[in-house]
Amino acid sequence: MTAAPADALRAEWAKVRTVPDLGAALLLTVVLTVAVAAVAAAAGAGSPDPVHVSLLGVQLGQAVVAAAGVQLLAGEYGTGLIRTTFAALPRRRQVLAAKALLLVAGVATAAVVAVGGSVLAGWLLLDGYPGVPAGALLRAAAGSVLYLILVALLGLGAGAVVRHAAAATGLVLGLLYLVPAMLRFFPDEDLQELVYRLCPATAGQTVQTTVGLAAMPIGPWAGLAVTAGWAAAVTAAGAMVLCRRDA
Repeated sequence: MTAAPADALRAEWAKVRTVPDLGAALLLTVVLTVAVAAVAAAAGAGSPDPVHVSLLGVQLGQAVVAAAGVQLLAGEYGTGLIRTTFAALPRRRQVLAAKALLLVAGVATAAVVAVGGSVLAGWLLLDGYPGVPAGALLRAAAGSVLYLILVALLGLGAGAVVRHAAAATGLVLGLLYLVPAMLRFFPDEDLQELVYRLCPATAGQTVQTTVGLAAMPIGPWAGLAVTAGWAAAVTAAGAMVLCRRDA
């Protein structure tokens, strides 16, 4: 009898409960994100965009959720557990979908707590957010939660494509950190702007900006859509590789 999607979900949930790697990563995401936010807010008095300062911890939290996404699938290739998984659940897309669903649920929960704590820390340490419209604050916070979810899915897709946890994590972190760091070294301003608009980190994090949006290379939701496009494309590639290559 062919396994149903619910079987895949139950199997993946059992793994998450018995191997607490994902839970530990999500807890670390909350702690690091809020801690960096508090430090940045304490040192960021007078910033023209206090909301963005309060959400700087997301730049560190993204590394943890990306690595967690990679490990969720690539880790099984490293231990050989993936063969047992596919023997019990031969429909590999269902396995990937179950992992993605649990990852999204876990990261969404952690991200809400982390971003909420960061916004609260900034509110307390920066004497509120004077001059910031409530809508802009809500967009920056909600967008940051969505951004972390998308980065986690990007990691999951990369893990499916590369199948090696360290290599996949290195690739994703390079995309999130190395590419933005190299922007300043591009001699052509038009090229800088193009890379900024296409990079999932720089484009996606535009959603946190609440001041001077007209001067940004890309708008908040358009930038988040770029990150979503990366996550969708890499996850789709991962699904294709998962079904066409042996475990």
